[in-house]
Amino acid sequence: MSSSISLLAAHRLCLVLLLFLTAIAQGCVQLNTGTAALKPAKASLHACCTNMEDYPPWFVDMARTVAPPLGTVLSHVAWRSGYLKSKQAAQQAILDVLQPLDIVLVSSKGKRSGQMIPGLFGHAAVYLGTQQELQRLGVWSSPKLQPHSAGIRNGQVFIEAGAEGVHLSKASVVLNTDAVAILRPRFSSLAQKRRAALDYFSAIGMKFDFLFDVDSPDCTFCTELIHRVMPQLDLPIIEIYGVRTIMPDSVAVSAIGKNRALAFVGYIKGDSNGWSQGSIADLANDIGENWAARQR
Repeated sequence: MSSSISLLAAHRLCLVLLLFLTAIAQGCVQLNTGTAALKPAKASLHACCTNMEDYPPWFVDMARTVAPPLGTVLSHVAWRSGYLKSKQAAQQAILDVLQPLDIVLVSSKGKRSGQMIPGLFGHAAVYLGTQQELQRLGVWSSPKLQPHSAGIRNGQVFIEAGAEGVHLSKASVVLNTDAVAILRPRFSSLAQKRRAALDYFSAIGMKFDFLFDVDSPDCTFCTELIHRVMPQLDLPIIEIYGVRTIMPDSVAVSAIGKNRALAFVGYIKGDSNGWSQGSIADLANDIGENWAARQR
């Protein structure tokens, strides 16, 4: 009897950690935020993505063995839609400023995974662009893109890595969230930008990495996909339980800081009453407050 109870407790602990692990997987015009100097954040960003090893090694090892099937289930658990889903003006404000290859970080606290992950953002997607934008970029006629042209015409203008693998998504799916930060990669040349766009299309169909390991060659997760395609961004890699990974919040902090390859474009957040556009200082404050609260 006692052994059965211990086993049940272990499985419950495993579920808690997997909720955390799954959550990790689920930047010409600027938004009206200005480019003034960053104001002092209400809470320090130094705590971002630190002190996350809350569980013993045996627990983590056990969780990893069941991560794929359980992670797939948990990725669909939600008790409300994102606050921005019904706010078409907010979504349009986001779409109006997006350029091909902009990074979109999303915060979805109405999902079970979004509640469990430390910090503000739990997922990242990349805006690939409409047919017209991809034509202007000079990649629309590429053989790598043509198998996906119908999807793009149908509104699948984002790419993301989720439980079902790397796939295209519509704006209505990606922007079904509570808050969005838009970050814009800087490229050294048009040729480099074109290569990156085509590399994203080449990644479609790649399996999802439920262990969030940037060193796994045959599968990927949301921020790792960005790291693979645009390594020049030098996204911050941290080690958690012996696995090297990239947290969405750390990508935002990189843009807030001195990463000259990644520019802040805008920040929009909603609640049950409405939505607002935030500045880079607001983004820093919200991330800092989330991590400071975790440390208390």
